[in-house]
Amino acid sequence: MFPNLRRDVGFPFLGSVALFGLFVGSGLLYTSLQGGRASGNLITAMFIDAIMVVGIQIYIGNTGVFSFGHIGFGAIAGYTFALFAIDPVDKATRIADAPWGLAEVGTGPVLAAVIAVVVTLVIAAIIGIGLARSGAQSGAVAATVITLALLFVTHELARSWVRLTGGERAGLAFGIGDTLDSRLPIYLALFASILAARLFAQSRAGRLSKAAREDDLAARAMGINPIVQQTIALLLSVVVVAVASSLRVYEVGSVLPGLFFFDYTLLTLVMLVVGGRNSVTGSILGVAVITAAREVARRLGSEGYEFFGIGLDDAPLDWLFREGLPRVVLGLAMVGFMIWRSDGLLSDWEMDNWLWRTFRDNPKMPDLPGPLEAVSSSELQASDVVVAFGGFRALDGASMAATGDEIIGLIGPNGAGKTTLVNVITGMVPPTSGSVSLAGQDLTGAPSFKIARAGLVRTFQNLRLFGLLSVRENVEIPALVAQQHRSARKLPSIDELVAAAGLWEHRDRRASELDYGNSRRLELARAAALGPQFLLLDEPTSGMSDSESLQMIEQVRRMASLVGAGVLVIDHDLNFITGICDRIYCLDQGAVIAAGTPEQIQADPQVRAAYLGVSAPV
Repeated sequence: MFPNLRRDVGFPFLGSVALFGLFVGSGLLYTSLQGGRASGNLITAMFIDAIMVVGIQIYIGNTGVFSFGHIGFGAIAGYTFALFAIDPVDKATRIADAPWGLAEVGTGPVLAAVIAVVVTLVIAAIIGIGLARSGAQSGAVAATVITLALLFVTHELARSWVRLTGGERAGLAFGIGDTLDSRLPIYLALFASILAARLFAQSRAGRLSKAAREDDLAARAMGINPIVQQTIALLLSVVVVAVASSLRVYEVGSVLPGLFFFDYTLLTLVMLVVGGRNSVTGSILGVAVITAAREVARRLGSEGYEFFGIGLDDAPLDWLFREGLPRVVLGLAMVGFMIWRSDGLLSDWEMDNWLWRTFRDNPKMPDLPGPLEAVSSSELQASDVVVAFGGFRALDGASMAATGDEIIGLIGPNGAGKTTLVNVITGMVPPTSGSVSLAGQDLTGAPSFKIARAGLVRTFQNLRLFGLLSVRENVEIPALVAQQHRSARKLPSIDELVAAAGLWEHRDRRASELDYGNSRRLELARAAALGPQFLLLDEPTSGMSDSESLQMIEQVRRMASLVGAGVLVIDHDLNFITGICDRIYCLDQGAVIAAGTPEQIQADPQVRAAYLGVSAPV
């Protein structure tokens, strides 16, 4: 579950303690300096908001799906908590005829909170199936629309189902003296939420989720099923949101439809965006910053407030400094940060990661491992593959075969169908007809992540790295998949692969910060980390000079030998192809027109005509 206990459990715990202490300590210091009940209520609300925002961050920050609906889940939890926690005597005056006998039920706040979490989880699991599928396959916009719809549905139900919720006039309310009278539950929930968020982000599921957040297509090519990761993130997120909602209702002492609707959605999302949605530390900072900004705006907009003796609610400033100023501040903060600093104040900076980098032992570069023996009996075969897009045939009966102890090349002019064939083999494009098999296992039409787990791993013509993750994390992601799905193969360690790729000095840099040549080497090392039977490389020397292409020949051979993989490579660089391949297939107009050794391919008249532009003899 946790790849490195010291890094992924020990330091997140220390970081969570430090973050919790700084945040709570700052709030208590403000209360002691300001004094009064109002400042205490403000800080209590801020602590509850922090739990809510951290809960939302678990989903948005790790999946990249921008959700408007988490406050809808909060409404479900808040009303469920109220229905079970409020004394039947108090409910008798508001929802005496509530369905399922809920008017007579009174469980107490702790059990009510547990019930609220369970009910919300069940609903989230149902919604999450469609939510995860739309977010992973149709784009995050579809998932965002679904969550927004959830928010409006829960609000309308709260308004209209008067028998259950009391509607927007009566609502549900606790009796006098029955509300939250201590911050201890809030402190416990806040620390638990921070720790849970950090542990999830550092766990195997969290790391795979962040990979899918960075590049969904590349994540699938590394054997990751984003639907699973998004669902796990959603369910954990909803647990935290349900706890926060229960505390909010208990603290306020009542619940009306407006308590969990658009205003609170805007507030929590602005807090998350301002601090940095990819960071738990940032989300806590965003709560503090926006709480302070709203309080300042409230004071500036209140009636009779003076600044250096000038009444701000008088002309000519009364159009701005008025009661609605806090909403204006929220709107401007959201727009401003989304345009000019969409990553927020801290981006993905975390306190525990900083502590880890500061106090960890500096590892030495490992010795390079020896090669693994390739499995010659592992055969990749594509037979009579046809791919038709309308009336156009990108592939027209293409066939090829490769064994695990050889390097096979695919060449052909632009539009010949080379990348389309690789896309079919790796599950990115479904074939119209034909078959693909690996070691006798039929993989035709299988999802790309299952094909990757079976042993076919690819790189892309256009770089698709996990940009915000470090070099080492990019290699670690497929290694985590390999531990679960390809454990039968003995593979080099993550550090050994990073060193073999010549990236040891760059291991802690973000992948997005690498130059082009190192990015290509990282992509190759990342593919090798899954322990494939075949590496499928789509133009690995694209954009490289002749000397860099020659270096890539050695790099491909080294990485393939380290994991005992065969290679299928597409490239336009004939020096590269003839220098590395044992056999070559040439495609033209979607069909294989020649196959053989590099010498045979170079001498073939059809290849010279189609690929080199030389007329074939009549």
